Amino acid sequence: MQPVAHSCSSQARSSPRRAANTYAPPTPLEDLHILDFLELAGSQSKAGSALAMHQTTVCRSLQLMQHQFKLDPSHGSTVCRHGYNTCLHYLRLAYREHRLMEGLLRIGTDVLHQNLLSTLAGVQLVPPRFRCGEHWAELVRHGLLDGAIVSSFCLEKLLLSGQSPQWDGLAALPLGQLALQLVATTPSTRRVLLPGKGSTPLLHQALERHGFAVEKQPMACQEPAAWIKRARDRKLAMPVCVDLLGHGWLVANALVPLPEQPPLIEQLWLLLPQGAVNTRAARQCLRLLRVQISKAKTMQDRHEVR
Repeated sequence: MQPVAHSCSSQARSSPRRAANTYAPPTPLEDLHILDFLELAGSQSKAGSALAMHQTTVCRSLQLMQHQFKLDPSHGSTVCRHGYNTCLHYLRLAYREHRLMEGLLRIGTDVLHQNLLSTLAGVQLVPPRFRCGEHWAELVRHGLLDGAIVSSFCLEKLLLSGQSPQWDGLAALPLGQLALQLVATTPSTRRVLLPGKGSTPLLHQALERHGFAVEKQPMACQEPAAWIKRARDRKLAMPVCVDLLGHGWLVANALVPLPEQPPLIEQLWLLLPQGAVNTRAARQCLRLLRVQISKAKTMQDRHEVR
C-alpha cells in the first residue's frame, strides 16, 4: 500500500515541453485530463493532489468542460458523475489513442494491488480505489481508463476454474493467483476492515463464511494511511498481499499476521479494450504483470512449505 505516484501530473499550460521519459496530455486535451482524474479520484482535492495542482485549478477546469460540452452532473452515478455525452465519449477515445501512440496505458486498480503498477514503465498511475467489476468495466469502456487490474473478489458471482469475466467490447486477460493474508496490531481480533460490500462482495462472503465480523471502511477513505489508522484505532485486521508489499512493510507498520488465516485466494485479470490487446504497450504491461505475480506466488509457496 503505497501512495500513488505523481507521474501523471499535467504540465504547465504555458509550456507544452516535457522532460524525457515523461508524458503530458496534448494541450487541447489538458482539461479532459483533469476531468478524468477528477472522476477517478473522487473529489477535487484528491484529483489536485494526484495531479500536483491546486484544487481551484481542478474546479475551473471542471466548470469549463461542463460549459463547453454541455455536461449535466449525475450525482447518483458511480461512473461519469460530472456529466457524459457522445461528444465527450469520442474525445476520451481519441485521448486513449494518443496515449497508445506514446506507448502508454492508464491503468487503475485498488490499494491492495497498486504496488503491481508502481514500478512499471509505460503505465500512467491513477489514485487507487476499490470498485466492483462492473464499475471497472464501465471506466474502461468509457475511456477514462485504458485498463484495470481486477480481482475475483470484486465480482458478483464465483467463476469456475479457468473462466474469465465477460464484458462486451473488453478482454479479461488472466494474470495469475495470489493469496491475501489478514494482518493486525492485535492478532487475536476476529473483526476485519473491508471495503464496502458493493466493491468486494465475494471477499465479504469468504470472511463471513469463516466466522469473521466485517467492518466497512468509508468510501472517502481510500489512501493506505487511512486504512492503517482505522485498523489500528479500532483494533481491526485487514487483508493485504504481504509478498507484494514486503515483510519490511509489516514491521514498519507494527502489523503481524493473524494465527488463523482463512484461505483467501484471488484470481487477477488485466481488463483491456479488445482493440488495445495487441498493442505493444498492452503486451509489455501484460508480460511484466505476469512476471511480478508469478514471483509473488513463488514467495507465498515457499512460506507455506516452511
